Amino acid sequence: MKYALYARELMDDDFDVALGTEAFWVPAHALGCQAYIPGIGNVLPELCEKMWHESMDGQADEALQTQFVINKIRTILYLARSTQLAIYAIADIRGIVKAYPRAPFIPATDAEKAAIDRSLRELGVI
Repeated sequence: MKYALYARELMDDDFDVALGTEAFWVPAHALGCQAYIPGIGNVLPELCEKMWHESMDGQADEALQTQFVINKIRTILYLARSTQLAIYAIADIRGIVKAYPRAPFIPATDAEKAAIDRSLRELGVI
């Protein structure tokens, strides 16, 4: 994990390294990371916040279980042609915003969106 290298080389009392994904938050926090930038936080902020608080509050087992759910969601994102398209689809599914990606991307197909919706419901996150 590149975060471990960055942390070892760069972190000190005056400089923190933020993780650029939610995918490895729990192990990164164990290495001293204090923040992460979650892509799925755009559409499932409550879940990302939950994992951050669990980890920061020392609830290691709970944080790990939430990490596993988030990583399953990251797998669900691949039901669309790109994870970016899946994020737009989830934003629409959840009623956050109906928006379209800029060219050259096109929105997720109805079939992709239905598969994402079904998978998120089966996982119990929407």
